[in-house]
Amino acid sequence: MKKGLFSLVLVLAMVLVLSACGGASRVEPKEAGEITVNSVVYNKDTDKVKDVYGEDGSKFEKEFETSFKESFINTFTASFSTDVNLDKQVDDFYNALRKQVNEKTSYTTKVTNDDKESPEIQFSVKGLNMKGVQTELVEELTKAATADPSLATDNQKMAEKTMEIYTKAVQNADAVSEAKTVTLKLKADPDDDSLWKMQNDMAFMQELTTAFFMGGMN
Repeated sequence: MKKGLFSLVLVLAMVLVLSACGGASRVEPKEAGEITVNSVVYNKDTDKVKDVYGEDGSKFEKEFETSFKESFINTFTASFSTDVNLDKQVDDFYNALRKQVNEKTSYTTKVTNDDKESPEIQFSVKGLNMKGVQTELVEELTKAATADPSLATDNQKMAEKTMEIYTKAVQNADAVSEAKTVTLKLKADPDDDSLWKMQNDMAFMQELTTAFFMGGMN
């Protein structure tokens, strides 16, 4: 009887182990969150995105760059009464912004809800201080307009000068001292139990990019 009981316990233990091995093996929530932030903000860990979401992470940077430049140009040029061409200046500004974000910003990660199917990850972000950049832009642009009155009547010239000052200000920007909190909500992918899906993807992406790239502005 003792031998039979031992054999039964051993069989049950093996069944439990095999069941555990056969279950979903998703990336841990904390690591999944960090891969997400690193790929979107720093263009790092893009090769690991497929393990988290089943998607090609290399497209994140290109999509972000395209969206950023289009939005920036549309917003910026709307303040001028005539068309202005700023493609090169915006490229320079974007490159300076990305470089400064990579060098100056930081974040910490904490899992605030460790539910196995619907975890939540909180990021404490110290983004780039764009409030300081805006202040410097206004001050330097005022000086430039005073020194060269023709800027007031030449939209292209004013736009180029503004972007020149804006880019230099970004190159001097540091991180904010007060962190902003951003939360990522995940859920198990219903179509593939080994992957995650974002529950709050639109809100998360907006809050994340604002925290890193527009620090101090809200």
